[in-house]
Amino acid sequence: MSVLYRAVWSVDTSTPEVSLPQFLEGIARWAQETHDPTPLAEGTTYLKASQRRDREVSVRRVGGEAFEVVVIDRAPAGRTEWTTVVRVVAEDGQTHCLVELDMSSDDLAQRVKVGRPRVVRELLTVGANPRLGRSRIVNNLAPIPANGTSILTDLLADPARTLPVVVCAEPSGVHGNGWIAAADAIATRVEGIATVVTLDEAGVDLFRHELGQLAVWDGGVRLYVPDVVTAAADGWRHRYYVRSRFEASRDATIDRVVYSLAQLSTRRRIPELFRRFGARVDRAINTSDDSADGLTGTGGESDFNEARERWEFELELAHDEQSSVERELANATGHLARLKEALVSEGRADLLWGTQHPTGDSIPDEVQDASEAVLAAQVYLSDWLVLPDTAVRDLAGIDSAPEAYNWGNKIWRGLRALAAYAEDRDGGWDRGGFWEWCASGPLLGWPATSKKLSMTESETVRNSDKLSRSRVFSIATDVDESGEITMLAHLKISEGGGNLAPRVYFYDDSAGATKKIHVGLIGPHYLVPNKSTN
Repeated sequence: MSVLYRAVWSVDTSTPEVSLPQFLEGIARWAQETHDPTPLAEGTTYLKASQRRDREVSVRRVGGEAFEVVVIDRAPAGRTEWTTVVRVVAEDGQTHCLVELDMSSDDLAQRVKVGRPRVVRELLTVGANPRLGRSRIVNNLAPIPANGTSILTDLLADPARTLPVVVCAEPSGVHGNGWIAAADAIATRVEGIATVVTLDEAGVDLFRHELGQLAVWDGGVRLYVPDVVTAAADGWRHRYYVRSRFEASRDATIDRVVYSLAQLSTRRRIPELFRRFGARVDRAINTSDDSADGLTGTGGESDFNEARERWEFELELAHDEQSSVERELANATGHLARLKEALVSEGRADLLWGTQHPTGDSIPDEVQDASEAVLAAQVYLSDWLVLPDTAVRDLAGIDSAPEAYNWGNKIWRGLRALAAYAEDRDGGWDRGGFWEWCASGPLLGWPATSKKLSMTESETVRNSDKLSRSRVFSIATDVDESGEITMLAHLKISEGGGNLAPRVYFYDDSAGATKKIHVGLIGPHYLVPNKSTN
């Protein structure tokens, strides 16, 4: 189960005009897709929803002042389930709402179009002044005139801001209203988890005067995560999308903006008051004779066996991954313990504790997805890693897959390992190549196993013109005068995930003219087919 969206807010419901039944009625309107719904009773009901989906609605009350509604939508093909969870708690004159959207699928490579569930709009209209902490939740696009830019800069600089802010700039020169339509589409889909504002040309000029290169301009869009934003702030986390990107691929760029914000929302901690509902347990699969046909949608013992084999394969991968992570954690823990002992013995305990947490200008420990891993590498690892934009291909599917966060952080870890290796080579390490360096157990190493790392390709790939051509990538002319080179070494980010599973191809020039690692491709496996995927 992959959480795609999470909104949390509170409203003032101390007046008798606002009550829990109003929230339940709003959910009923959405679930039944009608303005005159039948009241939702406790228990489970089954409906037919739009797009021919089967809908299951379960209502559970917890005491007299709280309830939970779980709505499960099943696609016609039966391989994917969308689950919307709504929890509402009335307490001390306020009503607190939690809305989550989950997705589970047999198809790990399925591309996901993320957006807020429509029930969010219904619920935000109940009560007054919905807020998350000190941030007000605005459920429409908010135009800011030029004389109001100080309000925006004050909002961004507020250390108590809890919601991301998306700023959309009017394009310069002659243009239509496409930029407004794009901003409105973003605002609708991120309702409940972000504030979206627009600035006209005059406002853009004033805003850029205040924030410099951390502002927006000429039709661009920037995502300001909850943090203190000033002209001197570290800007790489506040992702920027230029005008040309929207003009070249409007819908895909909107998807990218929305997905980034949705992923941020899923990392938000659930407030303690919602713990009264307990942990939500996914329903067990009923494998009795009466329901076995529903397992895959087509029925029969062969379908059951196929599903079982798939689950066993995924379980084996998970066990291998867990064992690998546990070994790495044990090695890292031992290394850190010895490092701590050495620092304390040298009287440098202050250095140990002073580096426990990342600072604003330090290399981030984690990223949100593959695109953010690329951006972070280009900002922080450029001394030892060459990662041109031409190496980044077809990340939209990777960034919107259920495994997006997991894959993105594995890519980030792999890129950090490549950069650390090049740095160690320059510092005098000379006992082999990248595999040997990883096998030696460095703190930032990558697993030196055939499931995670390959320094070459199979003989079949090397001897096939078609397959080998797919591994020819751009490279600095300092390495090869032609500007291209065949790269066979690659990081295997994931064994599962099919043709969408990410791969990172690289060329080791740490002992050459540039002293760096050159990345030729970060993209899905289908761009570099082999005998089994061809």
